[in-house]
Amino acid sequence: MFLDKTETFVLNIGGLDKRASRKQLTKLFKQIQFCKSFKFAIFKKNNLYALEINLPKQQLPYMISFLSFHNYAIYQILDKAHEHEILDLDHFLLSSKRFELVIDGLHDAFIKDKVIDILNLINQTDYITFTFNRNKVNVSCSPTVFAKLIYMIATHNIDVLGAIYQPRLMNKARIS
Repeated sequence: MFLDKTETFVLNIGGLDKRASRKQLTKLFKQIQFCKSFKFAIFKKNNLYALEINLPKQQLPYMISFLSFHNYAIYQILDKAHEHEILDLDHFLLSSKRFELVIDGLHDAFIKDKVIDILNLINQTDYITFTFNRNKVNVSCSPTVFAKLIYMIATHNIDVLGAIYQPRLMNKARIS
């Protein structure tokens, strides 16, 4: 694996439907100097605005933390190949959904304990259920609570590598 290989990620950020927030985000990205090969674009697909960034994969957690510290609500972090899975936030902000959060080093007991503490802290105010699976946390909550979870994890120095919406798939049952 090449650590310096640049990859394209799509971030579903709340508030990008407003021109002022897009302009503010563009101004913020023009000030970034920690990544020399950083490129970004805000695009609109199916009436949904999203942020497309191209940077080395090892710097993605820094970018997520950077956006979290600037109080941007991140709802999804996808690879470019999965950009068609962007969640329409206007219709689903209160309903419970299934998400998958990919965290670097989750097999380490210290990081896992920090993540559990954050999940329990959020669970005191908002309803959230979770299970662990290797380097992933499967979470069932509303998208606003999930954005709050990404914010809390990213601002507590834990590397977030992906945040994916997992729709429930209906198995085709044969009725006889």
